[in-house]
Amino acid sequence: MSSLSALSEYPERIEKLFESDQVNEQGIYGVKLTKNGIKQLVVLDDFLPCKDRSPVFSQANGNELWVLILEKAWAKLHGSYDKIIGGYAHQALRDLTGAPAFEFETSEEDTWKKILDADRKKFIIQAGISQDDEMEVAKF
Repeated sequence: MSSLSALSEYPERIEKLFESDQVNEQGIYGVKLTKNGIKQLVVLDDFLPCKDRSPVFSQANGNELWVLILEKAWAKLHGSYDKIIGGYAHQALRDLTGAPAFEFETSEEDTWKKILDADRKKFIIQAGISQDDEMEVAKF
């Protein structure tokens, strides 16, 4: 989810993930994702897992469905929603964008230089904390 949030800063990149910008009457979507370096078209319907008339996993902001559709496509690509719980943000970004993604520890001497350089290049930047030793990690 954090990868989708970071990706939302670049709406044109989200638009590129969808095969079409038209909503068809059948509720069928084509989403272009990458897995293991191979681009794949994931075809899915707009039936979403719900409980008490609310989505079970991610939530929409108003009537926006793109987050729920992308999450469902990513779950389908990996076999189930259970298989996409947790994980590393840089790996999710790699699957979503097809672009290389990197992780580095912020203890490196040139951390700020790397962040500024990535920002100038309009890279998607995320930060997280390791569960093992709680050392901060920057994600590209």
